[in-house]
Amino acid sequence: MKQSTAILDGFEFVPAVDAPALTLDKYYRLYINRSTRRLLGVSPYDRLAVAYRPDRSELAIVKSNAKLGGQLQAEALASVFAVDKRYYLHLRVMARLYAIKPAKFVYDRGASDGTIFVFRRQDSP
Repeated sequence: MKQSTAILDGFEFVPAVDAPALTLDKYYRLYINRSTRRLLGVSPYDRLAVAYRPDRSELAIVKSNAKLGGQLQAEALASVFAVDKRYYLHLRVMARLYAIKPAKFVYDRGASDGTIFVFRRQDSP
C-alpha cells in the first residue's frame, strides 16, 4: 500500500465540484456549499454545533456524534444549530458576539473520525 501511494507524493486532489467552503452572508446565515455537504455528510434538518476561534478567524463544525467529553461536550450541546432545507445555519447571535462580518470560510482540516471540520476565513493568513 505504501508503495502505491508514494507515486502521489506532492499531488493535491482536485475537488469534483468546488472547494469545500462556508459563506456567511449579510443576514448572518452560514451557507454550506455542495462540496462541504458531501464532506460533512449533512442533510436538511441535521443538527451541528459551531465553535469559533477569534484569534485565528476559524470556524469548527462539530457533528452531533463527536466524542468530546467533559466541558467541551456541555458547551457543544448549548451550540446546536439545525441545517435548514436550503443548507443554511442561522448564526446571528454568533456574528453579534464576535462582530463577524460577511465572509467566506474555506476548509482547512478535520478530525480523522469525520466528526470535526475546521474552516478558516479566506482573507486570513
